[in-house]
Amino acid sequence: MVDEAFKVWQRVLAHASRIGDTTLQSLFSQDPTRAERFNRTLSDSRQEIIVDFSKQLIDDQILSELLNLASDLQIVEQFAEMRNGLKINWTEQQAVLHTALRANSDKPVIVDGIDVVAEVHSELKALRKFAQSVRDDKKFKKVVSIGIGGSDLGPALIYDALSLSCESAVECFFVANVDAHEINSVLKKCNAAETLFIVCSKSFSTAETLLNANIAKRWLAENLGIKSDSKILADHFVVVSAYPQRAEPAGIGAANSFKIWPWVGGRFSIASAMSLAPMIAFGPDVFDEFLTGMRAVDDQMQNSAPKNNVSLILGLIDVWNYSVLGYSSQAFVPYSYQLRLLPSYLQQLIMESNGKSVQVDGSATSMRTSPVVWGGVGTNAQHAFFQLLHQGTDIVPVEFIGFAQSTHNEFSSHDTLIANMLAQSKALAFGRTVEELKLENSQDENAEHRAMDGNRPSTTLLANALTARTLGALIAMYEHRVFVQGVVSGINSFDQWGVELGKSLANEIVNSLNSDSSNLADKDSQDASTQRLINWYRQHRKS
Repeated sequence: MVDEAFKVWQRVLAHASRIGDTTLQSLFSQDPTRAERFNRTLSDSRQEIIVDFSKQLIDDQILSELLNLASDLQIVEQFAEMRNGLKINWTEQQAVLHTALRANSDKPVIVDGIDVVAEVHSELKALRKFAQSVRDDKKFKKVVSIGIGGSDLGPALIYDALSLSCESAVECFFVANVDAHEINSVLKKCNAAETLFIVCSKSFSTAETLLNANIAKRWLAENLGIKSDSKILADHFVVVSAYPQRAEPAGIGAANSFKIWPWVGGRFSIASAMSLAPMIAFGPDVFDEFLTGMRAVDDQMQNSAPKNNVSLILGLIDVWNYSVLGYSSQAFVPYSYQLRLLPSYLQQLIMESNGKSVQVDGSATSMRTSPVVWGGVGTNAQHAFFQLLHQGTDIVPVEFIGFAQSTHNEFSSHDTLIANMLAQSKALAFGRTVEELKLENSQDENAEHRAMDGNRPSTTLLANALTARTLGALIAMYEHRVFVQGVVSGINSFDQWGVELGKSLANEIVNSLNSDSSNLADKDSQDASTQRLINWYRQHRKS
């Protein structure tokens, strides 16, 4: 941090003890306008999303200091630089241009002499044409998208979120786990002649994805009664990769391939060809709506006044919660069955981005950089982990997401759903005291057990309906919050070296599992614990 930002950060830290001496109850009592003033709107370019952060443990002074910090760190200016192609992923010497995936065609972004926006729109045109051709041809009834991480979580989220409100031309399945039970369970639901496989891998070297793709290839050949090297198979495969030329040597021949770029991180690739499956399912126009919602929030992040900049403010509150107040985890609870995959998506987006401990200059960071992200869908979550949220020893900030309208006509059910969401937010904030319980029933012997301290922070997002635009707006907002958190922490949010070590070690251990156990050199490469586990596995596995 620059000197001035460091001074502001010290002032931010100083507010922690002060706010610890107050409560949400008193903050609301002292300020009748708090609910209105700590409320902003996010636009998907058509509808507004209400963002109520009045139940966060902040006040005017804290919000002002956080915005001063953002100004001194030039967070919005750095966002604009990222959007214009600056190579901010310094460990990999890459630009970070997920925003270019939904940029308007008339706003070029030049990287290494190439207009990447023009390339994106050229690829989008090809994607739209292919998706529509699959929809029109009607040969394929099932689409199996094979990927892992961002190549899986993003497209699966879109399909799940919109499948109840948009008519689907095909049934989509998403396969990620290298455990073959997953892909085999999907293949049992498919007819080979009517199944299209989309193999999504940025590097086209991801072991899990290639193993599953080859299982699909063998299944297809066996069920079509053709040889595994038959060119007929290629019509059933599509490749999405930054290196599509690697598909054939990896054993995956595909009649069609689509490009992403090295400057798109996997967890930020939801707006790319990685989402071809939902594009086929719902049509190119729906996907365009999704991109429009994302672009609207990109523009708001760059152009809104700081005091109204929703993504900026929520990102700063995230930092306040885990880096200042020390809350080690964060729960996301959508009160929408359609968004049941959102917590898993946000786990990768946030923790893979900001689960770092080294700053730009290579020094160890002195602050928390990411919460542990978890969650579930309401109201199920209330009967699973809300006991801990209300009365546990750890305070967990919660983000609630709800919608005024549903895709069904069971209005009383929907009213009950939203009533539960609002009730949980209220209970977390204000709780109930022993004294209140005693007033209700002076003979209550369990008052101490039933009391809840409250003062547990939450944010509530309420939108009109879960449309493609609104979904895009929400995802872009979460992306930008990750960016804000990374800038304040002084880390690189766009590499993931912690993932790479496990991959390389897995490759070594696979060789050990299949090598001669008498090979001393092979034994020497493993620690005693791992070698013992390898030996036990080899003795008990099926040959």
